Amino acid sequence: MELKLNELNDGDHHSDELFQEILKDIMAGLRKKMVQPVLEENKKLASSLEQFREEDRAAIRELLQRLEALENKIQQVPLVILAALRDAINQSGGGSKDAQ
Repeated sequence: MELKLNELNDGDHHSDELFQEILKDIMAGLRKKMVQPVLEENKKLASSLEQFREEDRAAIRELLQRLEALENKIQQVPLVILAALRDAINQSGGGSKDAQ
């Protein structure tokens, strides 16, 4: 670094180039040490988040299928109850003579 500092006194054009080189080194170091790890962690988090979203979508699809099956069974309940009542009445002999 001392060599580069000594070169600053050699000329304006040369010192401008040296400043640019030092700034490039600083920016590259910042990117490598600070920015790149954050970007990599963001990618990991985004991947995990997408996986969680997909799992949630699958769980929601399963719940909707189960809800639909439950709705179908609930719609059948009145018919089952009426058929059971009819069968119970017929077995007890309480039906009217006209129905036989």
